[in-house]
Parts: sequence; structure tokens; C-alpha cells
Amino acid sequence: MQFRQKIKVLGLFLAFLFPATCSALEIRRVAVCSGVVLRMRGDIKEGDYSRFKSHFKRSESIVGLDLSSGGGDLEEGLLIADLVRRKKLAVYVAGECDSACAFVFFAATSKHFGQQSRLGVHAVSDHRDIEDRGSMVLTVKLARVSAKLGVPNAVIGKMVTTRARAISYLDQADLSALDASAGDPFDYKPEKTTEAGGQPQKSCSSGQARQALK
Repeated sequence: MQFRQKIKVLGLFLAFLFPATCSALEIRRVAVCSGVVLRMRGDIKEGDYSRFKSHFKRSESIVGLDLSSGGGDLEEGLLIADLVRRKKLAVYVAGECDSACAFVFFAATSKHFGQQSRLGVHAVSDHRDIEDRGSMVLTVKLARVSAKLGVPNAVIGKMVTTRARAISYLDQADLSALDASAGDPFDYKPEKTTEAGGQPQKSCSSGQARQALK
């Protein structure tokens, strides 16, 4: 079964386990020399995958994500992760990235983390935070999806054995096994103003200069 088909099957379980919620993920486009980075902050909610996917319809090439999220809707997170994998994007975790967010990180072609970042995993529960038979089955299915993404057994083990109300953070050994690198791959130098006091001039001669798109 293909990865995307597995997500659709999981979605049937998730639709039963979790109620519908409103979209809340903040997605901001940031220009870099090589294209566009999507700066994503907040919980992942229903409808966020469609909003995320719509950014790829524009002419500018999206090269990666600057991501911080406490988690949220697992089905939406897995769909976002699948698109990240298919688009071969780089992902940088600037702060917290837990639960559904971690799958987006796992799906990245190149994975990067900041000095203050934390990546957390745990098992699945229903909308009442109860681990019932259905959520336990789903945890096993997610473990198999994780293996397809190349997630190391040690990380999968943390996810499966950590109760849904708790969280286990990845340590340096886990990040090394994921081939993750420290540092922002989209780092840039601040723009310099002109001597005459005019508008800042953007330069891509050193690193990947970027500025917020209005």
C-alpha cells in the first residue's frame, strides 16, 4: 500500500476518534534567495492541509518550512507530512514540535533544529485523552507509517511506549539517527540600508538573505 493510501486509511480512524475543529495554523511566506520558506506557527487543525497545499500553486518555488507547533489534528499533520515528503522540502524546527508536528519533521528531505528546539512524541488517544482499543490500533499503524518515513526504531519505540497524556522528547542520539543537523538552513544576514538613507538593499551574495513577503 502506498504512503498516501495509508494516510487515507488512517483518516477513517481519526475521523471517528477526533471531532472537527476550526483552522488555526499561521502560515507566512518568507522569501529567501533560493525560493520561499513557509513559516508555520500554532496548532494544526482541520483545513490546514488545504491551506498549506494552496501555497504550492503560486509561481515561487517553496524550498522548506520554518516550523513550530505543539501538534494538533493528526490526520491533517500526516497529509502535510506526505506533501513535504513528495516535494522534498527541508524542515527547520525553531522551537517546539510535538505529536503531529513531529511527523512533518520526519518527512523532510533534510532535517534541522535550533538550540532551543524540542521534538516530542507520544501514543494516540481519542478526543477525551483516553487510550482505548481503537487508539491503540492507530498507534501501531502510525508506527508502521513512521518506519516507511525512515524513522529509527528507537524513536518509534518512544512514540509507542509513551502514554498519550505524557510526552517523550528526542535526545541527541535520536536526532543523530534521524540525520538531523543543528542550525537554521535558511539563515541570512540583515539587510543593509543605503548610505543615503534610502530603502534597504537585499543581497544574496552571502548565505540566503530573506525578507518577509507582504
